[in-house]
Formats: sequence, C-alpha cells, structure tokens
Amino acid sequence: MKYFKAAAAAITLLLFAGCAHTSTLTWEKPLPDQQSSSGNPVVYNLTAVNRGMYLFNCIPLWSGSVTNPNRHKYIIGYDNLDRAGMRRIMDVHLDKWEADKVEDVEVSSSSSGAFTLWIVWRRTMRATGVAVKIDPKNEKTVDID
Repeated sequence: MKYFKAAAAAITLLLFAGCAHTSTLTWEKPLPDQQSSSGNPVVYNLTAVNRGMYLFNCIPLWSGSVTNPNRHKYIIGYDNLDRAGMRRIMDVHLDKWEADKVEDVEVSSSSSGAFTLWIVWRRTMRATGVAVKIDPKNEKTVDID
C-alpha cells in the first residue's frame, strides 16, 4: 500500500508538471514579398502547439484549449489534439491580423509515456501555416493542407 501511494503521488506530480503549458500560438512577420503556395500574400507565419495527457495513450485526461491559446487553459476529459483543433487555434486571430484565411498547414505529432511507465502519456501536436490576405486578382484560393 505504501508503494501504491508513492506511485499515485508521483503520477499526480507529473500531471501537474505537465499542465504548465497547454496550447500556444506564435506569429511572426513574413519575409518581404512572401507568398503562400497559392500565390496569396502572407500576413504572418504561424506556429501552433497543443498538448494533452492521456491514460494508457487512449483516454483523454486533459488537452489544451483551441479557442484560447497562450492562456494556460485546458479542457478536462476532452481530446483537442487533431487537425481540426490545430486549424481552430490558428484561425483564432484572423480578424485581428486582417487576414482572410490560413493556408499551407503542416501538422506533426509526438507522444511519450515512458516517464510514467506508459500509464499516463503526454501528446504534443504542432502545426505550421501562414495567414494570408486573399488577392482578388488571384484565382487560386483553394485550401491547401
């Protein structure tokens, strides 16, 4: 029983240590005359990251908020780590940036459970893309994922 309590305390500590970062969105100014693959002018280069913790790598314990990145908010018992969630993170500030949409999105993910003997897993999803202003003269405005 003593070992069980120590293991439970260690897992709880690791869970709270993992809550330090949830979802983040960073944006950087584009290079001069930078364009997306469809030819639209780039307003910002975007990088979105979302993290979550899972029991046995399948039951979501918590994941970062897709509507409030950079605020250390998380959603308990819900899985926001998918392509749609990453797109929502990148779409949050389109109005503020005076951009029309996000293009050229690339998503990657990783997970690790070794730090808790594969009981509690940490997943991280990272997406990059560009916020663009649609050029009315450009006919190629198809989403490119």
